[in-house]
Amino acid sequence: VLYDLLHPRVAELSHPRIKAGCYADAVECVLKEMNCRVKKIVLQKTNEEMDGVSLMQKAFSGDKPLIQLETSLKSQSSRDIQHGYQFLFVGAMGAIRNPKAHDNIKITKQEAFRLLMFASILMTKLDKSIET
Repeated sequence: VLYDLLHPRVAELSHPRIKAGCYADAVECVLKEMNCRVKKIVLQKTNEEMDGVSLMQKAFSGDKPLIQLETSLKSQSSRDIQHGYQFLFVGAMGAIRNPKAHDNIKITKQEAFRLLMFASILMTKLDKSIET
């Protein structure tokens, strides 16, 4: 039932790792996928290869985003949403992916699912931006 709530790609990538008890690996794998998706879009638009925190800062910049999450950035509210999601994407890389990528961190199954839900929200928002 929990997998039904996850973004399809998050569920696909994380399920075998969760099943094997590799909870931190499941989260790291999903965030690497998110990073790769954003990296590909930024590379296509700028011919600039970036990664992690700096990639997310540039991709979702509140002023002139390369990936616009709101249909229009004319209102203060839509600019605030864009800026807020920029912080969430940056935070996902800096606070969640990077520690797992650079250290052997162990987390519980419950913590993994919380982080996978967070990643699912971001992946869904990214999907919607690409569709518009």
